[in-house]
Amino acid sequence: MRAIFLLCLLQAVFGQSQNRFGWNGPAVTQPAADPNLNKICSNDQAACGCCLMQKQMARMEQFFNMTTTEMSQQLMNSKMTLNNIKNNRSAFSVALNNEKTLTCFGPVADDRRVTYKHVFLNLGDSYNAQTGIFTAPSSGVYSLAATVYSLSPVDLPQATCAQLQVNGVAVATLVEKNGLDSEDSSTVVIARHLKAGDQVSVILLKGCNICDDATHYNTFTGFLLYAAETA
Repeated sequence: MRAIFLLCLLQAVFGQSQNRFGWNGPAVTQPAADPNLNKICSNDQAACGCCLMQKQMARMEQFFNMTTTEMSQQLMNSKMTLNNIKNNRSAFSVALNNEKTLTCFGPVADDRRVTYKHVFLNLGDSYNAQTGIFTAPSSGVYSLAATVYSLSPVDLPQATCAQLQVNGVAVATLVEKNGLDSEDSSTVVIARHLKAGDQVSVILLKGCNICDDATHYNTFTGFLLYAAETA
């Protein structure tokens, strides 16, 4: 009787474990029925209870082994996802300069790329301070922003105008030429799908100028929103 009681208790615990863990996996294969089991049970109930208990323990062992394997696979997938995110991180933010006194670039006789020298952030090392070019390290949707500002004496031509370009093609223009004061500024923010290797830069247009100091009026910023092969 004691063996039968333990068997019933074990079955109850096993059943609760299945409900608690919400296991809906494939059914566990049952051992082949022993044709002599009924005879053994009729002659020796203790032996019968032990046999049934061993079967239940085998089922529990298989269940927990499957659970452990599944959890290990999920952990591996999570690590791969995190590593992929880490490897694809990309963000930069730069300013024209960091001078104590206001320093201007331009007016220029022809269109010229702006080289931002002061680097706030260059995560992924994709911005080149020597050329002023950001090269997308991976395909995806990026946020791109630029602000231009100039301050000139009233006796000099005053115009702030630039282009945000991708692979040498203008995607947005920044212009202020009102001529009503000595200060001009303009800002643009866009979301753009870039392919790995695409180059982004800011071009100062002919006849325009920008000025900056440690206040950082002129900035160029971009970062990866999410990886994507196509837009």
